[in-house]
Amino acid sequence: MSLNRLAVLVSTALIGIGLPLPATAATALDREDAPEAVSWLEKAAAAPNKVSYHGTQIITAWGPQGASSAMLEITHAASQGSEISVVGSGSSPGAKAFVQRATSTDASIDGGPLALLQATYKLVYKCCTDLIGRTAVLVEAVRADKTLAARFWIDKTTGLLLQRQLFSVDGRTMVRATVFTELSIEDSEFIGHLPPMTPNGVEPLGLGKAEQLRSEGWICAAELPAALKLYDVHQDTGNGSFQFSYSDGLFNASLFEQRGALDPAAVAGFSPTATPGVYVRYGMPSYVVWSSGGIVYTLIGDLPPDSLAKVVGSFPHDLPVELTAVQRIGSGLARIATWLTPMGALSPKLG
Repeated sequence: MSLNRLAVLVSTALIGIGLPLPATAATALDREDAPEAVSWLEKAAAAPNKVSYHGTQIITAWGPQGASSAMLEITHAASQGSEISVVGSGSSPGAKAFVQRATSTDASIDGGPLALLQATYKLVYKCCTDLIGRTAVLVEAVRADKTLAARFWIDKTTGLLLQRQLFSVDGRTMVRATVFTELSIEDSEFIGHLPPMTPNGVEPLGLGKAEQLRSEGWICAAELPAALKLYDVHQDTGNGSFQFSYSDGLFNASLFEQRGALDPAAVAGFSPTATPGVYVRYGMPSYVVWSSGGIVYTLIGDLPPDSLAKVVGSFPHDLPVELTAVQRIGSGLARIATWLTPMGALSPKLG
């Protein structure tokens, strides 16, 4: 099945389950976070560590590339993690990845830290609805200008996140949707899995090293445009690169920084942007690569195109130069990029 066909399917699925109009969020900021909304999001963050399941999920992103979609079969064991298989991909049928159970104590919803979600948006409780034959509660996230930012459908019985929709700054244009089309809850599950995605030699540093890294010449910005805040830092001890993780609670981005110069040959398949020396590839996730001041930057994330452009525009950029063979290090980050998210792991196999 082609990815364009999947995009049609997910659009049909969203319409079929009664996609409501976003206009109801207009007065949401007239009150504080609804306690029920916070409580249900906390349950959704905790559910994967308590509930085992098997399900089919469709993820779709809309952007300049059109609609990019993937259908995934997920087998999740609460004590281990998730085995994720791509289905319906003619380019690489049967591609798989294993995502280990999260060990962090920080709650997150579909990859976005819950604390940042609460800090950035107002959370509104919208009561109950039916989804794929299950009773669900609906929670909305609303921006300061009263536009709708996201919707979460949470299974009332298990707390599992059944569907998530993300909207652009206009509050109407959907830019990303994740929806289970089938879901069965398992009493227990054990996965004889592939090796986990995280490569050897990746060391978690946390935020405690941020000031030291800045003094050593790394950007390591505390905040980026689009309300993105730094919440984690990792280092690849093999190639010396750093990963700086940012989020607003909904959208996530990782900025990799590595000493060297960008080899133009490393961005084959990327498109040049209006800024010379900056290359982009939209998809799930999107990639932007450039260099400046002896550092190669690779930005990977699920940001909408306008937000992605603002983030990249906040950094300095060098004009491209001819490089010697010794200087050509490429982006040097493909190894780490594969373990950012399940879609990051599988994106090269989706075409």
